[in-house]
Amino acid sequence: MSGTTPTPIPQPKETLLLGNLPDVDQSDSIGSLQRLAALYGPIYQLRLKDKVVFVSSPALVGELTDESRFKKYISNALKEVRNFAGDGLFTAWGEEPNWTLAHRILIPAFSPVAIKKMQGMMMDIISQMLMSWEHHAGTAFEAANSYTRLTFDTIGWCAFRYRFNSFHASEMHPFVEIMVKLLLESQSRSRRPGLLNQVLRSSDAAYRHNIDELWRQCDVIVAERRKFPDPDAHDLLNNMILDKDPKTGEHLSDENIRYQMVTFLIAGHETTSGLLTFSTYYILKQPAVFHKAREEADRVIAEAGGNLLKINHSKLTYIEAILKEALRLQPPAPAFTVTPIKEEGETLEGGYHIPHGQAATVLLHALHRDPGAWGADAEEFNPERWLDGRKIDPNSYKPFGNGARACIGRIFAMQEAQLALALIVSRFDLKMDDPAYDLAIKQTLTIKPAHFKIKAHPRFRNQSLLSELMAGGAAAAPAKTGTGEVSAPAQTAGTGKAGKLYVFYGSNSGSCDSLAHEIKSEGTGRGFDVEVGELDSSVSSGKLPTDAPVVIVTASYEGKPTDNARMFVQSLSGLPAGAATGVKYMVMGAGHHDWASTFHKIPKYIDQRLGDLGAERLMPLHTADAGGDIVGDFEDFKTDLWAYFKSEEPGVKAAESNIKAAVPRKGADGKPLPLMKILPPTANPADEAVSAGLSGIGTIVSNKVLTTATPESPETNYITIKIPDGQAYRAGDYLAVLPKNPDSAVTRVLRHFKLVANAQIVLNLDTSFLPANTPLRVGDLLSSYVELGQPLTKRLIGPLAEFTSDPVEKQKILALGDDYTANVTAKRLSLFDVLELYKSCEAPFEFFLAQLPKMKIRQYSISSSPLLNPDEVSLTFTVHTAPAASGGKALGVASNYLAFLHPGDEVICATKSSAEFHPPNDPRVPIVMFAAGSGLAPFRGFIEERALQHTAGRATGKTVLYFGTRTAADVLHAADLARWVRDGVLDLRPVLSRDDKLPAAFDDCNVHLVPGTKYVQDRVWEERGELREWYLAGAEFYTCGSGARLGQSLKKKLVAIVTDVTRDKHPDSNPEELYEKITRDRYRTDVFL
Repeated sequence: MSGTTPTPIPQPKETLLLGNLPDVDQSDSIGSLQRLAALYGPIYQLRLKDKVVFVSSPALVGELTDESRFKKYISNALKEVRNFAGDGLFTAWGEEPNWTLAHRILIPAFSPVAIKKMQGMMMDIISQMLMSWEHHAGTAFEAANSYTRLTFDTIGWCAFRYRFNSFHASEMHPFVEIMVKLLLESQSRSRRPGLLNQVLRSSDAAYRHNIDELWRQCDVIVAERRKFPDPDAHDLLNNMILDKDPKTGEHLSDENIRYQMVTFLIAGHETTSGLLTFSTYYILKQPAVFHKAREEADRVIAEAGGNLLKINHSKLTYIEAILKEALRLQPPAPAFTVTPIKEEGETLEGGYHIPHGQAATVLLHALHRDPGAWGADAEEFNPERWLDGRKIDPNSYKPFGNGARACIGRIFAMQEAQLALALIVSRFDLKMDDPAYDLAIKQTLTIKPAHFKIKAHPRFRNQSLLSELMAGGAAAAPAKTGTGEVSAPAQTAGTGKAGKLYVFYGSNSGSCDSLAHEIKSEGTGRGFDVEVGELDSSVSSGKLPTDAPVVIVTASYEGKPTDNARMFVQSLSGLPAGAATGVKYMVMGAGHHDWASTFHKIPKYIDQRLGDLGAERLMPLHTADAGGDIVGDFEDFKTDLWAYFKSEEPGVKAAESNIKAAVPRKGADGKPLPLMKILPPTANPADEAVSAGLSGIGTIVSNKVLTTATPESPETNYITIKIPDGQAYRAGDYLAVLPKNPDSAVTRVLRHFKLVANAQIVLNLDTSFLPANTPLRVGDLLSSYVELGQPLTKRLIGPLAEFTSDPVEKQKILALGDDYTANVTAKRLSLFDVLELYKSCEAPFEFFLAQLPKMKIRQYSISSSPLLNPDEVSLTFTVHTAPAASGGKALGVASNYLAFLHPGDEVICATKSSAEFHPPNDPRVPIVMFAAGSGLAPFRGFIEERALQHTAGRATGKTVLYFGTRTAADVLHAADLARWVRDGVLDLRPVLSRDDKLPAAFDDCNVHLVPGTKYVQDRVWEERGELREWYLAGAEFYTCGSGARLGQSLKKKLVAIVTDVTRDKHPDSNPEELYEKITRDRYRTDVFL
């Protein structure tokens, strides 16, 4: 393109002194660079210490990896690493003589044949790790720590025949500690002016001292080999000491041997340990992948007769696919840098010019997620993509770098990782120490998961690798059990005197999760040994245990499984006849009556399918309605459950057990402890942490009212929260919040029971969630641990009447059950409301407490984009209030908790990924969104993201929003929506059911109402011609709103539109089935009930 003006490379606006340094979070630079790629596109530049171009599309990467045009560039960070790695293979400039010399000498040592011969040495170290896991079974440990010990010892033993013995010490080997310090300091030095590095004398002195220690360790290993030669070792150290360059006859110098050792000891273990840690994280997030890997490992190990030396790792194709997929999503070495060879530089496709000497960095995280190369599921972990025959563009996958400067040890790393992962999944059940853990990244020059702890349990009792090896020289593959699979250990408790019981659940909102754990708690009190777990985490293959009865508690969401039951349901559909023979089961299903056509679809399917597969149904299907008395439905199920087993609590027959007895825990002497003990207030009583599966603390940035409450419309708020460190999100994700009961509700309870908020209480109630024998403030207990506003259950009406002395009030309480829906559900009459309304009902506090359910987390759709600020989320939510049965107002727990938070307040929260509800990876894909009321929340994030991309110069597709509400005053985010319309980003189609004028914010916008349309579905039908055009243009469709107000009625219109478009191709199809088939990948819903 000589003679033409180069195309400007997109770049964020620079600051005067710092350039673009503020655009990159130094604690998460990879996340920042990836965010900028999403914002500015596949090529952009930053002025950091020097100017750097970042590239992430396969087409542009194909040009940068053309070795006739570009060569490796030693970045500023690697220039600092050269202080201790010199001209080793990784840090040498291509023109340095030692790079060519070492490359020719060392290449034979990394041939597939040479690496295969190292299998015995690899197994030596892998076995040490496995035995360490056996010895510490059930103890949580940092996965990256254990894998670092493995890979460090493996490279030491295989390459240098030197034992670092990392598994024999509690602390990491000093070499590793020094290496981490040097890598972190090298990064810091690369960002500072050179003179400043010299001025910081103590830091520089420590840096130089650590380099000396690193070199000393290498020199010791070399000196030992020279003193005691081992010509039969055939290892890398011998190659470096003895071999000559086949072309020149030269040997490597002692200095360069030292540099190469440093290079291999660092690069040879850092990246592989990261690979194994990420792979472990992903297979634990997807249990179906774990079990498929286990089946392959068992088969290949069995084919080798259990002999570790004879395992053919080339047959571990699925495990290899897992590793490749982990490398795709999380390449441990996340970037590499090149520069043009020619003095005049190079011009890329599109006219982008890269001058000679200019750094051009390939950003692997963005490249490996390119939707054009990897498809719509580019962000998802899917090992099958490597096995389904699709052709992978080599320019879209570069985890080991490129060409002659690619990682020389990639075959070594993959063989080691395949063998290690195969033996791990074959011999251990794994689970995350924190089931709610979301991936956080620890970064030096490479990346690993941070704070990722796991627990390993030997797959079979009395398992001992050492005993197996000593007995026969082979570690046999475990035999299959009667269930056909062994799952990660679920939570277990109880004496088992009444027998064993499995409880598996599928839950999005937490209701079925809560019921499952209630069954565990009550079952434990009745003497059962109860195991409880998610359907996907425990039985994702669809094969249920046969050694004890199975209770399944799950819900339907618009006819689809919950996020943690999808794999189970999918697997169930593919099982052959008779596959469930021997299984004894019962199903409890939840749903919402607003979705009439799919009401309880998934529970009904599971119940029917298990029966068809030969399982024995112990009880008829039970169901609950989230739009009715769901708590009462759950109580009915539990009563029938315990009646079936004829189990008894002390002094309470199961058939008569209408309440949760306040059962005490037992002390060390076996005697019951006091149910509770009230202690006097203290000046500084210890705060008791409550997490309910959440562990992060967020901070309120701002909180404002969008619309004020009226007799017809509730208040709507907009809150911004700084999320906990290390958490990330995408547009369309959720924020899970652990709320507190309103202060007014807590005060009422304290007053009624004559308690003081800061008095301390010690509980010994046998419940699964209230802390036992731990002092905590009464106010904290009532505020944070229990749901005070839960509607009264039918089962409590009789016991409450028994506590009532006044005959008239007693009859009024009993009359509540005559029309439970009208008297309780419609009024949301709570247990405490009854105590307040009927003064002679004197239920004691311990009874009251024992009936209350655990405080549940609430999920809110995030209404912001991380492209604006990855550390903050915003929520748009309705503040729920209603008349209370006892007078005053009944307050929605979570919405009122959030509404009254102030800037600086802290909140327990965590980001949660939405399974499918995200904007397309490619911003050019058209999107059409449908929302009503606060259902606008996620779409504000979608539109904000497109607006930011548009402003950054990226091409964005048609972005249409149909939004319905009552009046102009109820239009949420009117100013933002109007601005995006004016900027040409948004095509807004509003609908007002009780107004004919739009807010003033839209006066200068091309936004209008359509006469005669009151609801979203009305305008959709009126404009169905445009909807057809958008559908044919490949648009993706999204709905968010109440099931009653929007979902079903809109769906009917969309069914008619889509089936009309495709009628010619499918003339005989059922409209609803055809709609589901056609829109399966292009229509997504996020419906709140």
